[in-house]
Amino acid sequence: MEKNSTNIQILIKRLKNGERLSPEEMRVVAHHMAQLQFEKKQHEKRMQAAAHSSDKPKGPSFHEQVAKAEAEAKKNRLRNNLEKHSAKHAAREDAELYGRVHAVNERNKPSFHEQVAKAEADAAKRDKSIKKRAKEEKKLLKEERKAMLNGDRTGFSLKRDLRHPAAFIKRIFTKPNPYYTPGADAFVVVAGKKIKNKARTLSIKYTIRNLVVMMVAMILMFSIYAATVIAFAPKIDPNKIYDQISTNSVIYDDNGTRIDSVSSGESRTIIKYKDIPKHTVDAFVALEDKTFWKHHGFNWKRMIGAIASSFGRGNIRGTSTLTQQLARNVYLPNIKSQRSARRKILEMYYASKIEHTLSKKEIFAAYVNSIYFGYGNYGIENASKTYFSKDVSQLTLKESAALAAMPQSPDTYALIQNADSPVASQSTSTPIKIDGKSYIANDISKPRRQIALKLMADQGYITRAEYEENAASNLADFLNPSLNAGRETDTSYFTDYMVEQIIKDLMKKYKLDYQSAHDMVYNGGLKIYSTMDSKAQKAVEAGFKEGNYFPSLTGLKKDSAGNIVSDKGVITLYAYNNMFQDGKFKLADGEYKKNNDGSLTIYKNKRLNIYKTSTANGSDYSLEFKPSYVVENGSLYIIPGGFINIPTESKTLDKNGNLKISAKFINKNSKLITSDDGAPAFTDKLYTLQDKVIQPQGAMVITEVGTGKVKAMIGGRGVSGKKLFNRAVNARQPGSSIKPLAIYSASLQRSYELAESGQTFPLTDPDNDKQGTKYYGDYLTASSVIVDEPIKFNGKVWPKNSNNRYSGPMTMRRGMQTSTNVVAVKLYEQLGSDYSASMVEKYGISTLNKTPNGDLNPASLALGGLSKGVSPYEMAEAYATFPNGGVRVENRVYTKVVDRDGRTILSTEKKQHKVLDEGVAYIMVTMLKSVVNGGTGTNAAISGVEVGGKTGTTDAKYDVWFDGITPKYAASLWIGTDVNIPLTSSSVAAARLWSRIMSNVPNVRKGSYKPAPSNIVRKNGEYFTKGTEGGLGKSPLDESEESEIIEEEQEVTEQDQNDNNNQAAQNNQAQQPQQGQQPNNSGNNGSGNPAGG
Repeated sequence: MEKNSTNIQILIKRLKNGERLSPEEMRVVAHHMAQLQFEKKQHEKRMQAAAHSSDKPKGPSFHEQVAKAEAEAKKNRLRNNLEKHSAKHAAREDAELYGRVHAVNERNKPSFHEQVAKAEADAAKRDKSIKKRAKEEKKLLKEERKAMLNGDRTGFSLKRDLRHPAAFIKRIFTKPNPYYTPGADAFVVVAGKKIKNKARTLSIKYTIRNLVVMMVAMILMFSIYAATVIAFAPKIDPNKIYDQISTNSVIYDDNGTRIDSVSSGESRTIIKYKDIPKHTVDAFVALEDKTFWKHHGFNWKRMIGAIASSFGRGNIRGTSTLTQQLARNVYLPNIKSQRSARRKILEMYYASKIEHTLSKKEIFAAYVNSIYFGYGNYGIENASKTYFSKDVSQLTLKESAALAAMPQSPDTYALIQNADSPVASQSTSTPIKIDGKSYIANDISKPRRQIALKLMADQGYITRAEYEENAASNLADFLNPSLNAGRETDTSYFTDYMVEQIIKDLMKKYKLDYQSAHDMVYNGGLKIYSTMDSKAQKAVEAGFKEGNYFPSLTGLKKDSAGNIVSDKGVITLYAYNNMFQDGKFKLADGEYKKNNDGSLTIYKNKRLNIYKTSTANGSDYSLEFKPSYVVENGSLYIIPGGFINIPTESKTLDKNGNLKISAKFINKNSKLITSDDGAPAFTDKLYTLQDKVIQPQGAMVITEVGTGKVKAMIGGRGVSGKKLFNRAVNARQPGSSIKPLAIYSASLQRSYELAESGQTFPLTDPDNDKQGTKYYGDYLTASSVIVDEPIKFNGKVWPKNSNNRYSGPMTMRRGMQTSTNVVAVKLYEQLGSDYSASMVEKYGISTLNKTPNGDLNPASLALGGLSKGVSPYEMAEAYATFPNGGVRVENRVYTKVVDRDGRTILSTEKKQHKVLDEGVAYIMVTMLKSVVNGGTGTNAAISGVEVGGKTGTTDAKYDVWFDGITPKYAASLWIGTDVNIPLTSSSVAAARLWSRIMSNVPNVRKGSYKPAPSNIVRKNGEYFTKGTEGGLGKSPLDESEESEIIEEEQEVTEQDQNDNNNQAAQNNQAQQPQQGQQPNNSGNNGSGNPAGG
């Protein structure tokens, strides 16, 4: 009944909304409305009967009865009127409702023919749709039933599933409904039950079956993939695991002899399990793999979760067992940083092989012997000696926990860091001294160390009391480092430069980031074949140890406090005692301000520099010492600087660029920041100084002619260690040694090019001297005459020669022999800055500044005052062009790099560039030999060797050079100071040391210069390229005398050669200035002469 009532209400609601009802539905509504009307009438009669059925009153008087009767009559009339009105109103509403229903039906009622046509069309359309849907559903049901029976995906559409994943998931969790009737009502009756008329229905059994099938399919697919990976995996023999553990990349010289490894501290001492304390074993197991003693190589539960995660995230997440880590470190070094299913499969496979071959104790020993512990320490024994100065067998509980905490991030967690490390400013760092040098005790791993101890306690390895006793310890309390255990102490300028070059080449070739390439070199077990000649390298290093060959310092200007100052009175080096007293750096008046809140403001541009630096967590401010000096045993040492260790969070920069140290830090470190007399002072536990460096310094590079192979390199003297400041690849002003590149060879090459095209040299009159365009001839050649005379620039005489004299007319050859500045400047005026600069660049000089205020001027190109300087590395490459027939070959420091599997991953080939005509190069060789045979470079002569070269001295003798050639080698040597301090000697000292070193290079006497090419013409005792020998012009020199000079310079007879050999022997045996001569204030007359000789 309730259901019928609900249906009628729905029909009435539809009718009110203006919908059209079927005739049957209209009859139901009409019947319902008539029934309602009938019930209302019956209700009215019952009410009237009830109103008249009350008993008559007894006992009232006649008048009372009359009054009551009238009142009742009135009441009845009112009631009748109300009921009558209500009945009429209800009837009227019913009539109106019925009328609206009838009107709507009549208005929308189609004609009889229309009704018949529409009924036929609807029936046909419905039949067609029903048949189509039935056909599709039947096909789908058939495919799905077949797929479920076969246990595979036959019949499923991958394209459809990928395009509509929601529909695919729906089919997994629902099954086809066999009673689905397309086109029927929402419910159908089956076996007396009403069910929803849907194509698919939910079924737990069906869902479980689908999931099982999918899981089986996935397991099968993964098994096939895993089997494929394992089938192609390299075979391993865990019994020989220690053959694979050594990860040192070995460096070989040009003869294939092992000479070095890529860095210090990578040596490894293998220990046995019995030498490892139990608490050390427990610390690693508790932190890294608590199920180590139970599993068979890997933890199934964690592995399945990690692999399943990889399908969703695209990479494997989760930790590995110790056995897996061992397998990864030893057998998968090239892909160990990848997060992939393939790597995990290989890990599991190799771990299983290891577990079946080695005992648990052997596995653990191999693990701790193989892992990296930071700061160049491989293996736990080496780490124990480096960090705690003891064998592993002597490690304490807290020391074991400290080492166990490191393998997760060894470089970050390294217990020792260099003083200039980015971690130095963090609150977890403590400055320490090791063998008198400054380092950092890095306690950033303390939280992980505490976790290791807590896990040991939780797993029953130690007691709660032992945990509490050791967890609170700070690293500085038990760190006892020793950095000399198994480390090399020799300098490694060549190695350091080569390694950095290899890292860059790996990054370029294999698209690696710096860290990945760095790890590949340092930890990849590579074989690096260098170009180094070990004997030549030893000769260079031995020569740099002979302090008598280095000039002393002179012309030191000091202020009243003993600080070294420049000509303008600016302090360049503070006296050490003016910076530090009793191990403290005390701030002076005007360098600081104590603020009311207890903080301290340090003013900029005083004895401390303030720099903004970038860190991994943002920006920081570095508080660094300016350079200072100290004199020890008569030698001057520079302390390049250092820094005060203030944590980042304890310092800020004010609007004026001054540094503010927080009151909290000052109060917390009251023992480190003292204030005895009111002025703040920092103790040596709060600051770090760089190592002192003896002055003057030097650098040298030897490269092989024709191959570009660098045979030796040194970047300093008096220092030891790794990753030192390499002056061999840092630029300094070259002085006159630039002249053969920018002036003399450029003049000859330009003339050759003009003669080839049938033109003469377009000489110009600079109108600043008496010579004008006279005496040069049609071309600029070695015989062109240039008058050494005063030249005026902007009304002033410039340049001056190093001897402050003018020598009158001389040939170009003689001008280079004597390094006459006026000759070089005059030739520069004829060449022009553009051509001269282009030639310098062709020689491979990368530091040329071609901006308007840069090096396009005679001071830079003619006299060597390059604004950015040039390095010995590039000068050696440039000078090798001359004996190589005018072809520059790029320097290279290695030939190939081979990985541990024997594959060549890098190789270098000769890269050459044509710079000069072969004839021009030949003439330049003869001119360079003239410099050594009878010019400024006589001190570079070597017995039995035809040496050529050019000297160079910068203004005030800050830098002295000799760049020389032999038939087999080109070598560049520089001597100078790290700050501009005049030397007692000019380039004579550089030429003498060059000769001393090169005479001890075994192969220097081998080979010969290239013979004169076919386009060389000799006339009047001089050499010309064909076509430039004509039109020599009239010379003020006596021709016979000039010819005699040329013959004397070029025709080196046997007697001349013997004389040169004798001179070389005298040079090598000459008494040298004593090392360590006390610097003084005498020497430089302040003449301001430009670069010369």
